[in-house]
Amino acid sequence: MTPVDNLFFLHYMPDADGTFVKVYLYGLMQCYHRSLCDADIGEALGLSDTQVRCAFVYWQAKGLVRILGDDPLSVEYLLTEQPAIAGTTPQKYRRFIESVHALIAPRTLELREMKAMYDCIELYGLEEGAVLALVAYCIEQKGKRVSTNYILSVAQTWSEEDIKTQAQAEAYVTDFRARKHGAAEILRRWNQTRPPTKDEMDLYDRWTNELGYDAETILAVCSRMTDVRTPTFAYLNDRLIDLKDQKIETVPALLETEQQDALDREFAKLVFARLGKVGHPDLSTVRQLRMFRVDKGISREAILMAAEECATGERPLGLLKKILSDWAQTGVHTAEEAGKALTRPKPAARKKKNAALLYEQKPISEQDFNNLIVDLNEEL
Repeated sequence: MTPVDNLFFLHYMPDADGTFVKVYLYGLMQCYHRSLCDADIGEALGLSDTQVRCAFVYWQAKGLVRILGDDPLSVEYLLTEQPAIAGTTPQKYRRFIESVHALIAPRTLELREMKAMYDCIELYGLEEGAVLALVAYCIEQKGKRVSTNYILSVAQTWSEEDIKTQAQAEAYVTDFRARKHGAAEILRRWNQTRPPTKDEMDLYDRWTNELGYDAETILAVCSRMTDVRTPTFAYLNDRLIDLKDQKIETVPALLETEQQDALDREFAKLVFARLGKVGHPDLSTVRQLRMFRVDKGISREAILMAAEECATGERPLGLLKKILSDWAQTGVHTAEEAGKALTRPKPAARKKKNAALLYEQKPISEQDFNNLIVDLNEEL
């Protein structure tokens, strides 16, 4: 036989779910019959492990059991006339505290900690549903042993930011998880296993909300940062802003730009070959040549002709840029126009005046000359 206190039937059972009652009674039977203590409650009652755990979380909130361990689940039964929590919770917060215990189980709240939960509602004006979302958020950040001081500090921040309803709290948590997941994906792409910092998550939030990038595009840009040994969020931020200025905001646009950049680099290499330069053109030179070709309208053939003309110069690349700048101003665009410009006689260079001779000169009269003459006989 398994004795059950009448208080259970009179005080606890009427409000309890039928599944919870079955779990409590079966566990109570195991306490009295050691030969059955190893039996699996879920298997015996046709319940899942989650259902069994939820039942014991409920009875822990009522003060009839204490959960000692979570993996494996270990439960201690208490005397019904000495409940651990029953009677310590105001009636209006009874279900609320039960829900909090369900989140933090197997841990139970002390009286001081329960008062902190009430303060989230009464002092900071959060709805009960918002507080439950807040507790789940804090557990996600700090684990189930999270301090109530931390929970209160977050509650104060949410109150100041006017996050008080359950819908607002859930939206905030959803957005936070999205930012954390997105920033963590970037770190994983860089083979970093640490969690993202708040500043890194704020940057990710800026990229998605302010700059309008989606996660796919951000990761696509991230994976192309092969030009830096140690990539950082700050460097990625600069890259994304630069792409935004170029109106490159999607993966297809990024791929198209990469193809164009590859063509520009190949053309720059061809220009270097015509200049007689050894080595690879840097990004600045590639972009300048593209500017002359695309923005100024100078044809590829004209640029190559100018490069050949500059090959024998002392500073061929600088001379090439000067010629192309002059052509952009004078309207030289085609190969034919370039040929005429290159065969046109160059204006004679004006001789520079010596700056030392540019002083103001005073006219000298005949009398001035006479005054300069010295009669040596008279001096003697």
